Amino acid sequence: MPRLKFYHCWILLFTVAGCNKSDGQHIVINFENRLTLKKEVDMIQNIQSLLSSQQIQIYLQDQLWIETFLIKSSFFKPTEVFIQSKKPKYVWRKKFYMDHKLSKFLYDGQHSHLIHLDMPIESLYSWIEAEDEVTLALDQFDLVIEEVNFNPAGGWHLITKNLRINLGDDLSTQTYQKLSLTLKYMFENNLTPSIIDLRYKAGAALNYGK
Repeated sequence: MPRLKFYHCWILLFTVAGCNKSDGQHIVINFENRLTLKKEVDMIQNIQSLLSSQQIQIYLQDQLWIETFLIKSSFFKPTEVFIQSKKPKYVWRKKFYMDHKLSKFLYDGQHSHLIHLDMPIESLYSWIEAEDEVTLALDQFDLVIEEVNFNPAGGWHLITKNLRINLGDDLSTQTYQKLSLTLKYMFENNLTPSIIDLRYKAGAALNYGK
């Protein structure tokens, strides 16, 4: 069987598609979402060497970035592959993307806007539960979370562009309220600390050091 000659051809259906073609046979790859992962492009390049539906299935099953896929094969028609990619929501420990289900797949350095998480796997669910409340408090002052970190010794802390916020061990309604009040006081008085420390029962501390 001759080796498939690969070329990119992008067409607009209800998805974005790429195709792979040789004399008398070809493969059409349909992505449900717009391509945003390097692995998607790599897959289009690598699939040129797969000459059967079984080979394609085995290859796709090994791709952790794929949510679901479907292969439609016919003797008289081109083989069609339909792929739904996982959507990265976080970057975990600078090694993996995570989607909304906290399913991991390899980080490729793209999507710089995503929140970076550095914490044990068992702490991720605590952040998921707290994220909306914390984000709501920060959004009022146009602060965007870049990193979220947790370790047993220091507790939780957030990093924005110019500010570190130490939350302590307790991600609770009281913590969110204290954060909102501290930010309100800070911006009303044109204060620019580099660190907000909420780990004090009596209130918060503002640190102007680096």
